[in-house]
Amino acid sequence: MPPLAHEQFFTSLADLLSKTSQKARGSVFLTQKPLLSTTTSSDTTSSQPSILIRATDGNTNAPNPKTSKVQKKSTLSKIKLSTVVAPEELEAFYARYAEVCKAGMAGLKKRDRKKVKAKKAGAGKAANAKV
Repeated sequence: MPPLAHEQFFTSLADLLSKTSQKARGSVFLTQKPLLSTTTSSDTTSSQPSILIRATDGNTNAPNPKTSKVQKKSTLSKIKLSTVVAPEELEAFYARYAEVCKAGMAGLKKRDRKKVKAKKAGAGKAANAKV
């Protein structure tokens, strides 16, 4: 799949974040890495490389062996988005990228850590009782 234009990437990312926040569960993975060119000229090594930005949801194409139900093909599709940002456009891109990510994360629920703390406290008391 070829990289999207910046505006298409932002609209697709906003749509992906809103769909994921409306579900009871879900993940969106955001990655970025330098896009190294295959040419070996001395001019390109001195300048900064372009950045490849990717976004994907947590769905995989492989079925989960732990679930007994066979899932439909439509639920197995994985959404993959990517765009390439030139070094000159980084500041403007990151400003807009931050806005889209913050807007998409506004609907998320805060994690309930009381259960985790209670389990750790219970395990610590059990360990002290054995000693």
